[in-house]
Amino acid sequence: MKRRVPIGIAVVAALAVVSPPFARRFRSDTLTPSELAAKLPTPPDDSCDQIERALAKLPTEKLVRNRNPLNADEVAIYNNILDLWNSDSRSLLNVSNRTVPMDRDLSDCGCLNGIQLQHIADATHSFHPLAREILNRRNIRLVDPDTQALLIRSNDPSHFIREGESVGTAVNRAFSSGLFSMSEIVLDNEHRRALVGYSFVCGPLCGSGGVWMFEKVDGVWKKSEHACGGWVS
Repeated sequence: MKRRVPIGIAVVAALAVVSPPFARRFRSDTLTPSELAAKLPTPPDDSCDQIERALAKLPTEKLVRNRNPLNADEVAIYNNILDLWNSDSRSLLNVSNRTVPMDRDLSDCGCLNGIQLQHIADATHSFHPLAREILNRRNIRLVDPDTQALLIRSNDPSHFIREGESVGTAVNRAFSSGLFSMSEIVLDNEHRRALVGYSFVCGPLCGSGGVWMFEKVDGVWKKSEHACGGWVS
């Protein structure tokens, strides 16, 4: 397996925290997320380090359920992700029955140049439940992520390889119990572009993830070619 590469999921967090205008020097340790959003100007293209520091100073808040229903754009994006990920699969994909918060660990700001995002502070500590009527796709099974994590641990391919099972068989077993998760979606001000994180985990050294950008073209959400980082383990 390849070494894990820092992902750009939390890249998303930067711009909503630092919505227009952003000074090169500032003190954010005494500001709330809403104050940061109101006072900090738009970052220059080379300001990733500054954005990371600003985001790191946000207070850590308890994970809470977002009571706002998913809108039509968000539902369309989630279903688009599942179509892209599982398009060639004939087996069931285990999908977390709730979203995960946006990651704060920034590693790449390039994909966000010129994009103003909304409500990022909320997205870093909230989740939405996902129901079958929302994810109306074949070949998926909604599962509780905590329960699935136990199954993933018991099906770790390294265990079975040590016991003499072939690598292919052990990996296929791990894949069958793997968990696919999607993050909260962060839309831009015009609801024309969106960023969302994803991950597929099938063991400590079995998985991948990253962040995708979507763009609305002629009323349809499509995955953009902009690279926003990723990881493999």
